[in-house]
Amino acid sequence: MKNRAYYIIFLFYSLILIIVITSSSWTSINEPLYKTKSFYFEDKGDSISAVINYPNDVDLTKPFPLLIFVHGDGSTNADNFGYYTLMWEILAKNGIATMSWNKKGVENSSGNWLNQSMLNRAEEVLSAIDAINKKNVDQFSSIGLIGFSQAGWVLPKVAIGSKYPDYMIFVSSAINWKKQSNYLTKIRLEGLDKNNAEIIKAIAANKISFSLFEKSYEEYLFQTKKTCEELEQKDCIIMSSDRFYFIKKNINSDNSRDLEGVTCPIFAMFGEDDLNVDSHESYAVFQKILSNSNHQNYKLKMYPNATHGLLKSNHFNTIDPGIWFLLKMNFLGGNAFVENVLQDMVQFIDIK
Repeated sequence: MKNRAYYIIFLFYSLILIIVITSSSWTSINEPLYKTKSFYFEDKGDSISAVINYPNDVDLTKPFPLLIFVHGDGSTNADNFGYYTLMWEILAKNGIATMSWNKKGVENSSGNWLNQSMLNRAEEVLSAIDAINKKNVDQFSSIGLIGFSQAGWVLPKVAIGSKYPDYMIFVSSAINWKKQSNYLTKIRLEGLDKNNAEIIKAIAANKISFSLFEKSYEEYLFQTKKTCEELEQKDCIIMSSDRFYFIKKNINSDNSRDLEGVTCPIFAMFGEDDLNVDSHESYAVFQKILSNSNHQNYKLKMYPNATHGLLKSNHFNTIDPGIWFLLKMNFLGGNAFVENVLQDMVQFIDIK
């Protein structure tokens, strides 16, 4: 029995190794369509490690478009563990440069991203734009932003607080932090086959959890441990003080008011099978706000069979991606996305 278990484990890791080697070989055969240059920019005393990707065939003597990638939640590095590179390739193929950076405290960037509010994150984006403009005076025909998930609370603050960007692309944006948390609770419990009464009870309990962020971290610890003991929870999850204060800063985030003040062109993209954000609610709110504010140039699109990351839901629909998710994504490359996602991005940028 033990030998059989070892054999299964051996086969599993052998398969992973084969996929990694195959993926690496494919990359070496198909060289990237862009050249990456690393640089640093400063934001509030922190040194941020960034990259800019120039298309191989771009004419550097003429202006060309730049699309800046703005991260969602988590300790995200510049290429988002390979997810962005799938887009960088098709964008480079169409003459569009891209830019991204390691979040504060990630890899070579100093600071701590958990110390940032959404406004701080917007200010960081402006620091990045200022830095790249100084290095490349009059180089870009347009500078756009593409923001993922949590970045939906960041991008509008950039737009209403500066002359940038020329356009914005929202990918799977939530509207309200607390509502998004309730939706995530609902989806998690449905995945555990909980009934409707249990789900309603859990969402009601979220209100108590939200109120803890009005208190100090010490009060949060005391109350959380007490609740865990009362419910006899052996796997009680207690967040770090950094994470607690990050949520405390941002828990009241709601981008509906900020969206009303945005005048630049907007393309909001949503996945019909999103497990992290209520994409149908977000779509409806974007539609209502932008139409009521007489926004002159916006586009909304709901992609069938698409995940939170606009990947094919039959392969990738999970709330918490793991190593197998990343291996599949890198192996499939651009084919991991649902049909027309990458082409729609390019078309939107090209007409700006």
